[in-house]
Amino acid sequence: MKHKFFLALPLLLSACSTGSSIQNSSLEVHSMGLDRAILYADCTTIVCTDGFANDGDIWMTDIPMDQIISGDFDNGQIIHLQVLWTPVAGKTPLASTSTNVTIKHIIISDGVVGVYGGGGYCWKYGNPKDGMQLAIEEATVSIKEQQAQFDDLLSPATMVGTITSVPNREIAKQIAYAVDRIIQ
Repeated sequence: MKHKFFLALPLLLSACSTGSSIQNSSLEVHSMGLDRAILYADCTTIVCTDGFANDGDIWMTDIPMDQIISGDFDNGQIIHLQVLWTPVAGKTPLASTSTNVTIKHIIISDGVVGVYGGGGYCWKYGNPKDGMQLAIEEATVSIKEQQAQFDDLLSPATMVGTITSVPNREIAKQIAYAVDRIIQ
């Protein structure tokens, strides 16, 4: 029997905290398929860190951090946004047809994993040292990997919204390690 991650939506909306009230997200994933499903990324753990050869990384999740650390969770989502370059008037493209952010979106539903990937254009404000805000303009995502029982209700899809993050390298590493365990 296939599990549908929308059945676990109340669990996906569970909140967790890193001790700061300035992080938030209005990020949404809109399916362009027949069902036109919408998945809200209501993550309250949203942190940024400097990236390797890029302009910064944002890690976000709705899974409580104690569960991220222990690896004991069956439902939730983790999103990794990599800012490749920052738009600068007169020096870089300032069009939504450019790509300056890559996306990895992991959805776990009843222990079954689906990994979405894609990219698009974002406006970046701030920096990884002081905190970053991204305004994403209809980036595209689709399923890249999935376990046999994962029912993809989104592909193809667009991601749109604004994310505000706080700097925290330690939490970013903990979320990244959890992703490595999930999609080995």
